[in-house]
Amino acid sequence: TVSQLLPGTSIIIVLVAFITQDKSGYLAPGAIANLVDEIGASVIHKEGVAMSVSVNMSISYLSTAKVNDELEVTSKLLGKKGFISGTVVSVKNKATGEAIAEGRHTLFSKPASKI
Repeated sequence: TVSQLLPGTSIIIVLVAFITQDKSGYLAPGAIANLVDEIGASVIHKEGVAMSVSVNMSISYLSTAKVNDELEVTSKLLGKKGFISGTVVSVKNKATGEAIAEGRHTLFSKPASKI
């Protein structure tokens, strides 16, 4: 669910699904990485323009989440220089406010064709 969408910022509420758990019953690290990737990229995406390509991602895993936990995922644009953009994504438990992960995401946006 999109909670808030402003230029350079997005806040999205995500319910942890059964399919995203690891064998210990917690939200899988790969699912967290996917949130950082997709939601980090969404904050710079413009309709009608090709999606940007991830060139670097750094994620700190701070805690865990279980199935049916609601997560608040906040993505903010740090800056843009030329065709490179940087975002920061924080993932926290909506009920407790506990930080689950924080990631930095660098993306390359393909320049428009001059043909």
